[in-house]
Amino acid sequence: MGQIIALDSMIFIYLLDEDERFWDKVEVLFDRIESGEVKAVTSIVSVIEILSPDKYLDDDQTKTEISRFFQETPSLAVFPVDWEISQKAAELRRENRSLKTPDAIQLATAIVGGADVFITNDRKLRGLKLAPLKVRFI
Repeated sequence: MGQIIALDSMIFIYLLDEDERFWDKVEVLFDRIESGEVKAVTSIVSVIEILSPDKYLDDDQTKTEISRFFQETPSLAVFPVDWEISQKAAELRRENRSLKTPDAIQLATAIVGGADVFITNDRKLRGLKLAPLKVRFI
């Protein structure tokens, strides 16, 4: 099996907002995902966080496009929060008391989804016990 990467919500926001600070990195990353060179996983939490801003209140077209992106991007799997993920998230929170529930769900999804690496820009995740997952910052 090829490499599996897990993506934090911020990585999708950088892509969808075409954030020029991170554009070069996320564009290459998503090219690799869409080509099937790597597989990516994320939690349904990413979808919730991305569709939550007020700017989408009356923008049904963009909400639909974002939803389709998550449903149709080749080599991207969006995991629901199931029993196994919830148990792993609770374990991660016990081991890392500063870890917030959404972050624990994202990380648990990465582990349960078989990811080798979790890609984020959240510096609060430095130094946490997350074996066997490696955290990389964009």
